[in-house]
Amino acid sequence: MVGLTGISYKTSTVDVRERFSLSKDEIIPFSELLQKETDISEIVVLSTCNRTEIYFSQDKYEFNVAAKLIYKTLKRFKEVKNKYWNFFYSYSNDEAIRHLFQVASGIDSMIIGEDQIIGQIKEAYMICTEAALTDAVLMRLFQKSFEAGKRVRTETKIKMGTTSISSAAVQKCAQEFEELSDKKVLMIGAGETGTLVLQNFRKNGSPTIAVTNRTAEKAEKLAERHDCNLLHFDQVSAHLYHFDIIIVATGSPVPLVTQQMVENNLHRRTGLKQVFIDLSVPRNIENNIEQLQYVKLFTIDDLQVVVDSNMEKRKECIDAANTIIEEMVDDFSEWLAGRSLRPAIKAITYNMLKITKEELSGYKSDSEETQLAVNEFSKHLTQKYTRLFIKNLKHLTANGKKTDSLKLVNELFNIGEL
Repeated sequence: MVGLTGISYKTSTVDVRERFSLSKDEIIPFSELLQKETDISEIVVLSTCNRTEIYFSQDKYEFNVAAKLIYKTLKRFKEVKNKYWNFFYSYSNDEAIRHLFQVASGIDSMIIGEDQIIGQIKEAYMICTEAALTDAVLMRLFQKSFEAGKRVRTETKIKMGTTSISSAAVQKCAQEFEELSDKKVLMIGAGETGTLVLQNFRKNGSPTIAVTNRTAEKAEKLAERHDCNLLHFDQVSAHLYHFDIIIVATGSPVPLVTQQMVENNLHRRTGLKQVFIDLSVPRNIENNIEQLQYVKLFTIDDLQVVVDSNMEKRKECIDAANTIIEEMVDDFSEWLAGRSLRPAIKAITYNMLKITKEELSGYKSDSEETQLAVNEFSKHLTQKYTRLFIKNLKHLTANGKKTDSLKLVNELFNIGEL
């Protein structure tokens, strides 16, 4: 049986999720505790800022029991005292498979169609596989999840357009200038948003970038990490004219770029366009700079319109994505069900050959030709009835999906005694 139990941004707030987050270094110790407490040892742990999910393969417990045991072990491992079971969800078999494929495809993400999750799933799978925590079922399941993610992203338009403010900012710059590689950018702010902006610029045009921040140490680290120039914060006003694009993303309660600052630098740009983008709340650029010639200002609200529009377009692709996912869920379920028939098929084959061998052992013919004929006929008859039994087995159990019928067959052929 395949199952999962987890918690995500859909069911809890970050202060609850962070209590159950597992780092890479915690995965093996957690798995060791899980095996000790429950004998469940085949797992893949996916833990990101938006979710912690534990996928498992086991047949020892009824599903709800297994899910609750994993939750309790996770609580014990993370030393969580309060009850949080109502924040968790648990899925088995087709539901678990479908959920993983949807996560891998990006349609279960906060930002629909985002790519980061597929890399996180691959990393989680590799960590657990290298630690010998995955069996053949989980290996195939996660390989198929990668295939599902790839198919949805290539066969639908779920990646259409940008869906983050930072990437929308860079997209807006690309629309304003024909070429970004020869432009100079000033990034004011060294927080998460500023970091994402720099990452997006490196993917789109790679202009010359300078970084500044009120806290110099943060600016230095960011500039070094992304191979940017460093501008001291107190030099911004005097050097504003150097830059074609100025992006501000800070937590300052007052504007850092004023109309006076921009106006004082305009005469040194000789009529060249200058684009300002304010990603701050409250705003860090005075909006009256738009009154100045050759100056354009875009606020976070302007960019949010682009993001919302693209998000709606991506949502329209969810039905097409789910069609692909359902096809792949069916394929994996067929494989999983067929796998459950292997012990019964092995038992049927074994018992039929055993009976044939025992019956033939009591028959000896003086004629070698007759003996060979009897042996060939017995082999043919055994193979024919074996195929018939297996065919009826698959029909009776719906190819392994009807577990009650499968249990009866297992008892009939004494599979547990083989």
